[in-house]
Amino acid sequence: MYFDLAKVDKVNSMLGSHSFIVEQGDAIRRVEFERIAQLLGNSQNVPQFTLEQNGSSPTFSISEGRNAADYRAAMGGYMLRVVGGKVYAAKLSPANWNYFEDGAKVDDVTKYETMVKVPPCYFKAQDKTMQFGGLSPLAGGHAFDSPGWVGAYLMYVDGNGVGHSRPDVSPSHSATMSTFDAYAKKNGSQWGQANYGFFCLINALYQASFGNLDSQIVIGAGWQHSNWKACRDVAMGLTRSLGDATGCVLYNDSTLGNQYPTKLFCFEDLYSKLWEFRPGIRFYMNDGQRYAVIYGGNQVSNSASGREVAIPLLSSGGHTAKTMLLGEYWDMLCTSYDGATYGGNVYYGDGHWNSEGGELLIVCGNADNWSQCGVSYTNSCYDFSTSWSFLGTRLAFYGTPLLVSGTELMAM
Repeated sequence: MYFDLAKVDKVNSMLGSHSFIVEQGDAIRRVEFERIAQLLGNSQNVPQFTLEQNGSSPTFSISEGRNAADYRAAMGGYMLRVVGGKVYAAKLSPANWNYFEDGAKVDDVTKYETMVKVPPCYFKAQDKTMQFGGLSPLAGGHAFDSPGWVGAYLMYVDGNGVGHSRPDVSPSHSATMSTFDAYAKKNGSQWGQANYGFFCLINALYQASFGNLDSQIVIGAGWQHSNWKACRDVAMGLTRSLGDATGCVLYNDSTLGNQYPTKLFCFEDLYSKLWEFRPGIRFYMNDGQRYAVIYGGNQVSNSASGREVAIPLLSSGGHTAKTMLLGEYWDMLCTSYDGATYGGNVYYGDGHWNSEGGELLIVCGNADNWSQCGVSYTNSCYDFSTSWSFLGTRLAFYGTPLLVSGTELMAM
């Protein structure tokens, strides 16, 4: 079982009117959460939580407030299309992505990029404590440096070398981060990849929405199999019927048996299908000290300047992340690990790898990483020339599209 139904009331109090898919025995069903308004009333308190205060347990308490629910409600799936050099976007149905919000049936997914709206996300943090503002700026706080639109699916590269976010195709792999960036930018100069700021944002939103750091326990295990290539090559789009809901669905074939691909905040397979590049951060060593440089802009670089932080060289290999840097910018960078465990329902519930020669960040893992996978799983062991068959990325759009109806978009 991937979710304890006895805990539904607890999650109900945090998920607003969004749906959640839970498994009970062999059944998968949708649970509607409608009690949030009753539980929170007109409260506008900012949700606050403190991590790493409960021993090895991944659970923590969140103060009441509807900012996280409001932020999730402002997200959602869209179809984006480039026409005459301009980018247009139409909202998909929150209930089923086979349809647009205006009721029109999606005609041809290959004409569009299936993207998720990621509004500016505000927060204020100190040490291990976060105040999650969501859509509301907080005095003295910051906003995550994330692109405003991120692919619902892992990037697929077509025969012309153009990067896409589409269902019904397998994700592409075996290219460097710079090469993937070039594939993305064939759509236009404002296209790129999901970055480190997006990674930190998703972790903060997940933390503000749930009281358990182990995403495989809360959302679902995702892909779990020694034949990780077969999992990787299953075509994307299995969660379209969930619409904007968070949860998992059942997938079965003769090679893989039962698998449970996930959707979290509209994003399919944010963990356990394929490792993903996250530009916007680079690592280097100097006099025995490891540093991370967090840089901005729609770029991939191993020399860009930016905010620099010292982090420990852990030389860990898959061990469970125990503590994160966090602090004012909520940096999801592992600072210590539990050497006795490899994932599982302790601490962050996700693995961590790094090495002295690591220069770039990859996240979230693939199927044969098993319980190490999750929204905070990181690996910084590789250099900028890396391209492996277990490595992909996620398309992003850094501009502002023109909003139209689904019917109008199809007519263009």
